Amino acid sequence: MDAFVVELRRLRNEAGLTLRELSLKVHVSDSSLSRYFTGQALPPWEVVATLADLGGGDHVELRRLWEGARRTRRQSRWPVVTEKPERRYGPVVGVCALVAASGAVGWALGRR
Repeated sequence: MDAFVVELRRLRNEAGLTLRELSLKVHVSDSSLSRYFTGQALPPWEVVATLADLGGGDHVELRRLWEGARRTRRQSRWPVVTEKPERRYGPVVGVCALVAASGAVGWALGRR
């Protein structure tokens, strides 16, 4: 994804626009653009194509870089689990069990 982010930044510089001006032309918020330029998020292809038009980028090369970044991002998002994780119950489940148990005891005592 690093090569893709470097190319996105180059396109931004070539366009010669501020982040706000760029956001108006690309129809994406400036905060989203900021995340794209820092590599925190992967932009949709339509945004990349518009940036390529504004910055004079090669669509074919950018598509190759974008697809590589998308593959990398998908693989990193779904790590392989080699062992079964330990099942843990949160405090809410414990409280619910306690309330249910106390309700059952109260009901049983009330029937005496």
